[in-house]
Amino acid sequence: MRKGTICYVDLNSGHGIIKDENEQKIQFFLMELQEEIRLNDEISFEIELTARGLAATKIHLVSTAELTSQ
Repeated sequence: MRKGTICYVDLNSGHGIIKDENEQKIQFFLMELQEEIRLNDEISFEIELTARGLAATKIHLVSTAELTSQ
């Protein structure tokens, strides 16, 4: 699992961008989300090749406890 931060969300187009730990920007699609996310949320995710190219999938919020245990 990779970790990153939600840095952009466009509700009109249905996509957003995650900035990962290496400062790489990765797109994601709102229809794939299982949880409500907000800008600057810390998340974990995987990357998959989709019909629209590489995208973050299996996005989950990282709890405060997970962040402090590292």
